[in-house]
Amino acid sequence: MKPVSRFRRRPAVAALLGVLCLGAATMAQADFTNGNFASGDFTGWTQNAYQVPGSGITGTFPPTTEAQLQLTAGGAPMSAVLGPGSASSTGGALSWTGNTARVHDEINGSSNRASSIEQTITVAASDIDSDGKVHVRFNAAPVLEDPSHAPHEQPYFFIEIKGAGGASLFHTYNFAGESGVPWQTSGGHKFTDWQAFDIALDTSVAPVGSTLTLKAIAAGCSPSAHAGAVYLRGARTARQVAGASLWVSATGPANACAGSNVTYTYTYENNGSDPMTNVMVEVGLPQTSDPLATNFVSISNPSFGGGSCAAPVNPGDPALCNIGTLQPGQLGTFTMTVNVPSAATGTSLNNGNYTISGDDPSSTLITQLGPLVRTVLNACRPPPALVPAMGQWGLLLLGFLMLGAGLVIHRRVSH
Repeated sequence: MKPVSRFRRRPAVAALLGVLCLGAATMAQADFTNGNFASGDFTGWTQNAYQVPGSGITGTFPPTTEAQLQLTAGGAPMSAVLGPGSASSTGGALSWTGNTARVHDEINGSSNRASSIEQTITVAASDIDSDGKVHVRFNAAPVLEDPSHAPHEQPYFFIEIKGAGGASLFHTYNFAGESGVPWQTSGGHKFTDWQAFDIALDTSVAPVGSTLTLKAIAAGCSPSAHAGAVYLRGARTARQVAGASLWVSATGPANACAGSNVTYTYTYENNGSDPMTNVMVEVGLPQTSDPLATNFVSISNPSFGGGSCAAPVNPGDPALCNIGTLQPGQLGTFTMTVNVPSAATGTSLNNGNYTISGDDPSSTLITQLGPLVRTVLNACRPPPALVPAMGQWGLLLLGFLMLGAGLVIHRRVSH
């Protein structure tokens, strides 16, 4: 399925952030029922409605589990399956072909309301990818009103994958206007382009015959006057899609210290059935939740494609990796290291401003945004100074010196 062509180039950068719409999976797998919402409704999915606490999210923040959102059941779901088109609240900038699901409502979903959709699948042997893992893949795009409340009171979206017994295997959370995310603005709304999610689960936590639940939640603000939504499509376990498609993701450490270096690994892939040329990955520098920008340290060259990566030209510019041509199924990685400012006092380091772009066979430029990677930020104490240790000869010399001192003191006392 071809993406909507609405891209324009800028100097030294392949593309602005854009839209990638996924086609139907080309491999026969157990997979999600109606993962692309082709039926025009929520067949295969369960809808829920909730009330948002007026006090906002208290306790753990940012939340890491659904329970920490402190939602209570109530009201009617405000989600919908939409045909080809765009989100009017974005001025048409967020668009899609085929169908897409809107979870909650970024225009009418205020008054302390939230909605969710979820689906549970049973892992089949055919869901195990070539790397020996089960992958849950989907595209999501938040559209949230931004009233500039305190972070724990803002409209938000939360997506979680749970395993058997309800164990949380993955989560992602963004509140409106959060740092480190390439938000676009339309009126009072903040939104991003379609983000590519590819969650690889080891078979130790997702064995054949076990269940996996994908759940997407969107909520209005806790003071009650503002709304939010997250758009979702392309839920699947299959790797490849029909047509032109590029995919990018990043991994980083779970924890880091202010003043330390942090290294991220970026994975890029042609996951479509068409060859892609002029592929480029554009990597913005992560930000702390203060927010403070990190400082560039180094970047490696791509492991596949024959291209090269370059440091930011000016402060605030992204690093650029020219990948070249990628045939269907080809992928590679590169790493980038940044330094966290020692003055950072935020609770997290947010890396969500990186995108992949390239030309399909008809020279249509498509782009895909990678999802946020959040690292817990700590004000770590410096390690204690080490006291030099003595070797055997040092101890022997110290013993002779102490013996000599003892003899001198003994003579003085005896005289």
